[in-house]
Amino acid sequence: MRNLKLFFVIITLLIFANPSFAQQDPNDPGAPDSVWFCPGEIYYPLSVGSGKAYLHIGFVNDDSVAAITAPFVWSGPLTFDSVTFRESRVSYLEYKTINLDLPNKKVLIGAIPVKEEEHLISPGRGVLATLCFTINATSPSYLDTIFFPPLNHLYFVTSEPKSYVPRFVPGSFPVIQYWPGDVDYNQKVDVADIVYLARYVFGIFPPPPYPVTSDVNGDCEINLADAVYLAHYKFKSGPKPVPGCVWMSSCVD
Repeated sequence: MRNLKLFFVIITLLIFANPSFAQQDPNDPGAPDSVWFCPGEIYYPLSVGSGKAYLHIGFVNDDSVAAITAPFVWSGPLTFDSVTFRESRVSYLEYKTINLDLPNKKVLIGAIPVKEEEHLISPGRGVLATLCFTINATSPSYLDTIFFPPLNHLYFVTSEPKSYVPRFVPGSFPVIQYWPGDVDYNQKVDVADIVYLARYVFGIFPPPPYPVTSDVNGDCEINLADAVYLAHYKFKSGPKPVPGCVWMSSCVD
């Protein structure tokens, strides 16, 4: 009996130690609001020796939000470039703040509706902002939330107003190394890649293992023009494939 009780105690501790079961902030209305990062990996083009990493900050809220404060810290082989609100759910707001502490690899992002014609941030799911980096090596990268002195933590504010802390999922990003044009991802660029790409474009083959390898002309689309570009490279001494477009803004919790 004693062993059985101990078993249930251990199981209970494991369940409530899991972030998915963490206690919800009492000021958070409805289901737990959340903040997370996407996509799940970043890409390093071996032909160039550095690449771009666009790390989207996703968020979901099930009630209207009057303000957002989101401080982050990063680590790994990332050099900060900028923050953009492209395709963001808060892009309509005039008052969006970006405070940088580059020596400590920290950035604070804020969004507040301040004008009468600016409605509150309505319930929904999508991108808050995107952190843009240059990736300089192939080791993993990480992002987390952090206290940003003097008073800033990760929090949302209700219309009452009351602040609350949303559920947060840190970002851990493995680095996928690739050769531009290596459509079938076998570490070489050859005729088989042209065939694979053409058959994918015409709906015969499934998507490439890593679609970024197939955007060989760098126009952020994968179509017949990429297959023609790759054929010209292999058979007519055309230009080399370029690193593919790595902007992928779909954020799924």
